[in-house]
Amino acid sequence: MIALNLDHAAPGKATPLLGLGHVGGLVVFCALLHLSARYNYLLFHTLVETIRIVVLGSIFVLAWNARRWVSDGFLVIVGIASLGVAALEILHTLAFKGLNLFPGYDANLPTQLWIAFRYMEGIAFLFAVHRLRRPVQAHLLLTTTGIVTVLLATLIFSGNFPDCYIEGSGLTPFKIVSEFILIGIFSMCAGAIYLQRQHFAPSVARLLIASMLISALADFAFTSYAGVFDSANEVGHYLLFISSFLLYRAVLVAGLATPFDLLFRSLKQKEAELESKVVERTSALRKSQALNRAVVENSPAVIYLTDLDCRYTLANAAFERLVGRPRREILGKTAFELFPQDVAFRLDRRNHNVIATNQALLETEDVGTSQQGETRHFKSVHFPLQDEHGAVVGMGGIATDVTDSLIAEERYGAIIRSSMDAFMMVDEEARLLEVNDAACELSGYTREELLRLRVSDLDTAVDEPKLQAAMRNIARDGSSRIDSRWRRKDGELRDVELSVQCLVYGGVPRYYCFVRDISGRKAAAARIEYLAHHDLLTALPNKLLFQQQCHEALLNAEREGRNCALVYLDLDDFKAVNDTLGHAVGDALLCELAARVRTLIDEHGLACRVGGDEFLVLVGDAGDQQRLAAFAERTLALLAEPVQLDGTFQTCTVSLGIARFPNDGTDFDTLYRKADMAMSQAKTAGRNTFRFFDEAMHAQLVERRHLLSLLRGALERHELRLHYQPQIDLHTGEVIGAEALIRWQHPELGVVSPARFIPIAEESGLIVPIGNWVMREACRQAKAWQDAGLPRFVVAVNLSAVQFRLPDFCQTVADALTDSGLSPDCLELELTESLLINDADGVLETVRELKALGLQLSIDDFGTGYSSLAYLKRFDVDKLKIDQSFVRDMDRDADSAALVLAIVQMAHSLGLKTIAEGVEHEHLAAALRSLNCDEAQGYHFARPMPAGDFEGWLRNVVALPEDR
Repeated sequence: MIALNLDHAAPGKATPLLGLGHVGGLVVFCALLHLSARYNYLLFHTLVETIRIVVLGSIFVLAWNARRWVSDGFLVIVGIASLGVAALEILHTLAFKGLNLFPGYDANLPTQLWIAFRYMEGIAFLFAVHRLRRPVQAHLLLTTTGIVTVLLATLIFSGNFPDCYIEGSGLTPFKIVSEFILIGIFSMCAGAIYLQRQHFAPSVARLLIASMLISALADFAFTSYAGVFDSANEVGHYLLFISSFLLYRAVLVAGLATPFDLLFRSLKQKEAELESKVVERTSALRKSQALNRAVVENSPAVIYLTDLDCRYTLANAAFERLVGRPRREILGKTAFELFPQDVAFRLDRRNHNVIATNQALLETEDVGTSQQGETRHFKSVHFPLQDEHGAVVGMGGIATDVTDSLIAEERYGAIIRSSMDAFMMVDEEARLLEVNDAACELSGYTREELLRLRVSDLDTAVDEPKLQAAMRNIARDGSSRIDSRWRRKDGELRDVELSVQCLVYGGVPRYYCFVRDISGRKAAAARIEYLAHHDLLTALPNKLLFQQQCHEALLNAEREGRNCALVYLDLDDFKAVNDTLGHAVGDALLCELAARVRTLIDEHGLACRVGGDEFLVLVGDAGDQQRLAAFAERTLALLAEPVQLDGTFQTCTVSLGIARFPNDGTDFDTLYRKADMAMSQAKTAGRNTFRFFDEAMHAQLVERRHLLSLLRGALERHELRLHYQPQIDLHTGEVIGAEALIRWQHPELGVVSPARFIPIAEESGLIVPIGNWVMREACRQAKAWQDAGLPRFVVAVNLSAVQFRLPDFCQTVADALTDSGLSPDCLELELTESLLINDADGVLETVRELKALGLQLSIDDFGTGYSSLAYLKRFDVDKLKIDQSFVRDMDRDADSAALVLAIVQMAHSLGLKTIAEGVEHEHLAAALRSLNCDEAQGYHFARPMPAGDFEGWLRNVVALPEDR
């Protein structure tokens, strides 16, 4: 609505529609009305109704005359309805008891007229809000209002309208119910206006809502009077007067007075704004002129202007420095008076050429000598100066000193030529444009041969479409790093890493490629990858690789409808062989038995060494239980055959546990767990036998569930503890950190091993609150030690994959650091390799957020999982933790020692530190030290200890300031 939304477009602050003065005047007027009521109630009633009639009539006049410019129907509906309401209200006023203008009618007549026009008023407001954003037909609405008004008056005067007041009895039920209905209608109007308040000026909306609510209160007052002159009737008229006053302020003042007020205020403001803009633009012009002078004066480029005789009329400070003269000695002179003869001749020729042709010379190259005798190179622009008619009145020039850029280009070329990495510049068609000597050495081609080749002639990893797509991506992103394989001239394949930068000159892209030969690194990575997925002794797959292969095999078996079986093999009394014959004989026996295990594998089968003297075999086509039993018997017989070792025959039996797919489980973990249970039963049954899993073994699962139920309340019962195992710098002997290890002290079960309850916690989700508690407690304890005067060191906390993948995990870590006050660089989080592989993109984002906090990240048990260089390159970790299984076998297993050395060297080449766990003897520490391993932890240094014991131990091994 235009008339009621002026405040929205007001250029300045408008006069408030309801201020303290208005409220004060309203109070005074109500007091005068009260005096008139005391004097004569009929006079009081007539005054109130007359004021309302005038307000309603004024609203009609405003609405009717503004209907052409009103954007929606609210004002038109309210204004036209006000005419009908005013007409009925005039009849109500004239029919009031005491005037006697309608003989033969009692107090029921004005009451009926009251109900009629109140219904009409309330419904009109409700309809107006409903049609707020829609146009209305004013003439149709006026006709309808007239018909309704006449119809209501006819019904009332003809006696066909329900009675509202009976002398001697008071208000009728119809009157009372109608008043409550009107209360609801006006309340709905207030609510509807509030919901549509965005279409009103805020002050108008508030006044309209207040008017509707006070109208509702007035109707409530009119529900309880017994006589037309009693106090309830009087209070109702006060409220009716206040409601009318608010409606007057909202519609008439906002629609008439406010627009004029804002109009003149807007004109004054526009005048002030115009004056301000004149001042502002004058100031801007001065600033622009000053800026131009400042740019010219402070530009490092030489800038000058000349007249038609090529005499200088303007020269900046750079020009002064170039010729070594002040400006007063430059202006009015020619180039021959300022520069050496050869330089002056070139400048003068170009200047006269520009003046003669009236055309600019762009990017000319000049060579000159400075006052210090240095040869300087310039790139110059010469341009004509024209008057308003286009006639040449002189010329100007800008010369940029590019000497330093040329020197930098020469140095860059020298760096490229001497770089140990191959360098190639490639055009958009993948043709080689420039190469260095290292590129020739890498490819085996001469420089001339390379410049006749394209990238696709060298790169074997991509075909032409892929190459073009890759180049488009690089052009879009600006740079890229790519691993590929290149073929040398002699046919040898080399693994390479390309770092490509795309720069565009004049709309033409050029690709600058540094190529590094990473064949050695790839071979080392492949070796580590193999060692990480295979048993070093038997060359069988390890459990991790077997688990991956088993997952695929089970899916295939399910699709093909085959029965499978997982067989768990555990050698009987193998420890006795090691103890009596030595580890060398034991290793030889394991190798022979592993070779026999390979012969057990069918077309769809798999085998692996789990570790120690344990093997797994997946029978890919197991058939029924009888067939499986026959397989088990053959296996027992095969492995029990004597093995000739060191001139003697040795015999070793095995115990087998068998879990069937799909009867006993459909995934590896379930089958593995049940096969392990069955193998334990075979051991219990006397060994050298086999057992199928059955539900009797399920009792162990019951015990597991019992453990879970106890674990659920362990945190609240304060049964969980943290022990701390120190981490030692192998080269200085200093304590550089401590790993926080969780322990469960149950009042009945005693100390429960983490190996028992951590898997249960991860499966049940309890690892989340437990892990959060470990994080907070470790941070709190580390800060407490620092506050107690102990030296700063890093506290390492193990992370569960379940905990790490929570969306609020990074915030949890940040809260733990904030609450404890621990510096982020004193916290290290240990991640597992499998955690980094799954959902790599999500993990990468989490790792970035953690690194942004400032804490350290390490990879736990490195070497037992994926051990992939891919994630070491991608994820920003600080340290590799070498698994204790490799460390403990270093002194008797050359492969373990070689693997440890490979991990240390690889980590150092990537800028990572290494820490070895499970160091139980000094000779292991010495061996690690000789391999240049950075840090270690294990029983050789100290066992995990409670916080109090750890503090005491640390005070004994560290010379603290207060102890000196």
